[in-house]
Amino acid sequence: MQNVNDIEKKIEDLRNQIRYHDYRYYCLDNPEISDFEYDTLFKELQKLEQENPLFITSDSPTQRVSGAVVSSTFEKVKHTTPMLSLENSYSMEDVLAWNQRISKYVDVKNIEYIVEPKIDGLSAELTYINNSFVSGATRGDGEYGEDITENLKTIKNIPLKILSNEKIVLCEIRGEVYINKKDFEFLNEELLDKGQSKFANPRNAAAGSLRQKNPQITAERKLSFYVHSFGQVQGLEDGHKIEKHSEFLDFCSKIGFPIQKNIKVCKNIEEVKSFLMFLQENRDNLPYEIDGAVVKVNDYNLQKIIGYTNKSPRWAIAYKFPARQATTKLLSIELQVGRTGVVTPKATLSPVALSGVVISNATLHNFDEIERLNVNIGDDIVIERAGEVIPKIIKVAKKNSEGYFLPPMHCPSCGSKIVKEEGDVYYNCINPSCPAQFRRSLIHFVSRDAMNIEGFGEVVIDQLLKLNKLHTFADIYKLTFDDFMMLDLFKEKKANNLIQAIAESKTKPLSSLLAALGIRHIGDKSAQILADRFKNIDNLISAKEEDLLSINEIGPILVQSILDFFANEDTLKMIEELKVLGVNMSEPEKDTSFSPLENKTFVLTGELSTMTRKDAENIILSLGGKVTSSVSKKTAYVVVGENPGSKYDKAVKLGITIINEQQFKELINAK
Repeated sequence: MQNVNDIEKKIEDLRNQIRYHDYRYYCLDNPEISDFEYDTLFKELQKLEQENPLFITSDSPTQRVSGAVVSSTFEKVKHTTPMLSLENSYSMEDVLAWNQRISKYVDVKNIEYIVEPKIDGLSAELTYINNSFVSGATRGDGEYGEDITENLKTIKNIPLKILSNEKIVLCEIRGEVYINKKDFEFLNEELLDKGQSKFANPRNAAAGSLRQKNPQITAERKLSFYVHSFGQVQGLEDGHKIEKHSEFLDFCSKIGFPIQKNIKVCKNIEEVKSFLMFLQENRDNLPYEIDGAVVKVNDYNLQKIIGYTNKSPRWAIAYKFPARQATTKLLSIELQVGRTGVVTPKATLSPVALSGVVISNATLHNFDEIERLNVNIGDDIVIERAGEVIPKIIKVAKKNSEGYFLPPMHCPSCGSKIVKEEGDVYYNCINPSCPAQFRRSLIHFVSRDAMNIEGFGEVVIDQLLKLNKLHTFADIYKLTFDDFMMLDLFKEKKANNLIQAIAESKTKPLSSLLAALGIRHIGDKSAQILADRFKNIDNLISAKEEDLLSINEIGPILVQSILDFFANEDTLKMIEELKVLGVNMSEPEKDTSFSPLENKTFVLTGELSTMTRKDAENIILSLGGKVTSSVSKKTAYVVVGENPGSKYDKAVKLGITIINEQQFKELINAK
């Protein structure tokens, strides 16, 4: 039996090992052990601490996530030294003018500068006493911040204990809390999957996540931290005397803190200008969002000589990159009708250059957003283009009209009445025969994620509609060779290929058909769940409300959509036509024999050459596997096609098994 001292020593040894491996993984991105080995160490520490609770300390790796929800408000805390803001500059001329100003205090011909990317996140201060993390706060107004200790503890690359044998009495580390672009994408995907609103940009995601009342939610958000300065440091030995900011950053890196890699010490202002332009041109290649860079005098003694104003240090300046915003005029608002009848506004703008692209259209989301912005045709508006996404209107710069653009009373396509359901932000055309709805429904029906009729694109659909050949989905399966030969650019081979693609789509499983039909709120996942549960279309049509509500994943809103859809006589008539035309109405039985895919989680990324991703998903599901949209440690395989995205990079980082299309085929055919 181990004595108390041996147990305590073992616990502390495990903690030190885990802290070291956390540093290698989260700060250096260079792990030395596998996830399995790390998890083994962590579980051993958890077990020992549970058996010996007297030895649990607040800086143990097991104590990152508090089990308690914090109070409704965060307590204010006073910074021991103010967290000053930086003077901003918006051009190289501003930077040169700043350099000229500090020449009154020091000889700028013989000083070093240090340039750091300015991360678009939320500033925070971490306080360590005797090497242990004891508290953390937001910047706040610079003098007072908010206590967010429990939330900061959840950030994996913030050490709970400094990696140093030397005891540092007091260490106040300041830096930026942010979220990587890829993690931001994953977070928004997860929020949308849960039916929640997504964040507009990474900064909002970081700020919103850091100020959560429940630290467990913060822990799920994959925030990160980078050091950029300090408040006070007391208790360093003479051997650790720090005279330059670059030396401070090197010191922080050695004791376990994450430091940006894209930092440069410059010998003169010309090198500063050159590096600022380099960062500006390469900002999109960084894994996180930056909105500029910070230029500092590197030497701490010179910083003291240059001094401070009431608000900012004179020895530093923030160079802000040219804004991805522009001001232009709102020329018109076009109303578009989606395949489910949702009427959405689209803004036409006076063309304006923004981030190297000429912008003439922007999104307005919905009519509630128009009312919030108080925007109307003729107003001068500000548009924003963040992360190379579709530009959006963020505010009115000058009001040239009266009031805001009102929602329509009638559908712009068919003239039917527009309605807005209680609790919904969208206005809908309720006419199932609306031409605009039907066109978009057709586009969806033949798409890869639905019936996957290759070659049946928008141009083909528009021509067939003009020829009055399409009135319901069933009409697709009545088209003949001669019908296609009437279309522009169609020759015999192209017509035959499309006839073959239509015939092949008849064999698609029920789940594909349900996804294709355009039932409101029913996507791929819901369609698969319904197909697995009811097996054929007749069982689903005859299902009662209680039958649908008994499915965990199907809520009341989806249930009502399903009931309304199959209560429509035109819908039932179309389904009967599809049956007569040979379209499959059943879901294949899952293979209950042993499968190497059983209970394994798959993620698909890139373009597959011999099958669609939807086909691959159906195969995985039929063999007992699971398919998710994001990579995690629970993922068994990532199937990679041509031009894989960020999921591939994350799989490499996590050490997930990556297989190509051929290996995937071998796996699904293995017995």
